[in-house]
Amino acid sequence: MTIHFGSAATRWCFLLLAATCVLPRIAAAHPLHVSHAEADFNRATGKLEVALKVFADDFETKLTARAGHRVSLEKTLKAELDALCLAYLAETFTVKSRDGARQSLHWVGREIKDSENHLWLYFEVPLPGGADGARIVHAVLSDTFRDQLNSVLVRDGGRAVTLVFFPDRGEKTVAFAR
Repeated sequence: MTIHFGSAATRWCFLLLAATCVLPRIAAAHPLHVSHAEADFNRATGKLEVALKVFADDFETKLTARAGHRVSLEKTLKAELDALCLAYLAETFTVKSRDGARQSLHWVGREIKDSENHLWLYFEVPLPGGADGARIVHAVLSDTFRDQLNSVLVRDGGRAVTLVFFPDRGEKTVAFAR
């Protein structure tokens, strides 16, 4: 069979077919290293409720390197995996209250979205003075990927601000527009 690229319609059909075969492979490799967190301040509990989305395979690789043995998001015992996740997050996602006191992370749970290669990590951080003025560091996976880009959308009632973290750039202070 010979394919002739004489008509514009034929060229577009070929390009579309090629794109549907190649793009899923490119997307699966996720050449970008990003994570995104949403942090909602709950006034009733005085806690910042955080949902952090990372690439599951990258996070699994990181936990394996830290643990010194193979860690599987699906096969490692729940208690061990949760402890590994929390220990890593406590080092790389830090929150200080506006007075500078470092706050503890309290583990809530996790879920894997296999079809998207996403791992969602859920935890809470007590912030008795509220989110305004809190200082956050989001360096998850920045110690693994030099091009890692992390963001945190912080919401407190009707106010919201997005903090963007480049590798080795340190902490950001939550400051809502007035």
